[in-house]
Amino acid sequence: MNKESSLYSLKEIGKEYNDEMLAILKGSPIESGGLTICFDREPDIFLAPALKSDYTKCVGFFKEKELLGFAMLTYQNAYVNRKPQTVMYFCNAYVKKEGRHKRFVFKAGEYLRKKTYNNANLGYTIVMKGNKPAESYINRRDKQFPSMAFSKCISVLDVKNIILTTRKKESSKYKVRHAKMDDLEVIVALLKREFSGRLFAPVIDREKFLQNLKIRPDFNITNYFVAEKDEEIVGVCAAWDTAAFKQNKVISYRKSFKLKKILYTILGAFFKFPSLPQEGEAFRDITITDYAIRERDHEVMEALLLKIYNEYREKKYNTLIFGSYYNDFLLKAAKRFFSKSVVSNIIIFSKNKSDLEDEKIDTSMPYIDIALL
Repeated sequence: MNKESSLYSLKEIGKEYNDEMLAILKGSPIESGGLTICFDREPDIFLAPALKSDYTKCVGFFKEKELLGFAMLTYQNAYVNRKPQTVMYFCNAYVKKEGRHKRFVFKAGEYLRKKTYNNANLGYTIVMKGNKPAESYINRRDKQFPSMAFSKCISVLDVKNIILTTRKKESSKYKVRHAKMDDLEVIVALLKREFSGRLFAPVIDREKFLQNLKIRPDFNITNYFVAEKDEEIVGVCAAWDTAAFKQNKVISYRKSFKLKKILYTILGAFFKFPSLPQEGEAFRDITITDYAIRERDHEVMEALLLKIYNEYREKKYNTLIFGSYYNDFLLKAAKRFFSKSVVSNIIIFSKNKSDLEDEKIDTSMPYIDIALL
């Protein structure tokens, strides 16, 4: 071991490093469509993983006593080939510039997997397309880290950022309303049917549903919208403002975007839709989660989106966020709206190479809860 490498170390960390971790995250903004944006996680970077998972491990990358980076591995009960099992989710991996090119991802991955929770061996992670340093780790091996998990890309996550502008005509074919506790059994049945067929979808039942209502910030039964036809519920989804723990914050507008921002402000004043946030402020986003449609009919999903769009437009929100795997038929529901897609690779990993063989695992319909990314 040379003198420089002896300065670096890994250790498991917790909430005592929350502020330092948030500062590192803010130092890693992304460029997208003329904007520089930070996916902020104030005030608690551990909250979203806690809402999603049963157990979370976090490793810190240090240069002597200075925290240079961190990564998390969470564990949740999810469906694989229609059966529940414990799966891992590798997330929140950020490193300061001075800590890059030190093979932190390899080191963190190996460190976090030394002892797995509930003997989990299968997991997934999300890597934004165009993030070349992160993409370079996909299906990559290193002789220095022989126990590093095997990985491959199984699909693409297409997240539609729908801009809330002028009011839309709602569906006359379906009645859409806020859910009530009387709808609970039907909602759970719809979600269970949808989730059980989706890779990595959370295991849901009545008890888990009620638990989510209790622990999710700014969330209750009225966050769910149901679509009815002939007085029968045929679709459901939840609309969640996650600002209590996750915000898309504007760091800066580039010159190429500033003219668009001025035009948007003028049109907003005329048509009465909200202005874009100032630099340093966050978009007011509403995110679609927990969706299930009978027969996966995109017209039902569209009816739900139209109702939510109009309601949150009146509340002066900027963006409605809806996403799924790239060729999901339900994404057709977003065609009625002006939107910008953010696409990412969905990566599956396992300590057993055989798990990643074709047809061993049904990867045709992966489920990613974008509200808790």
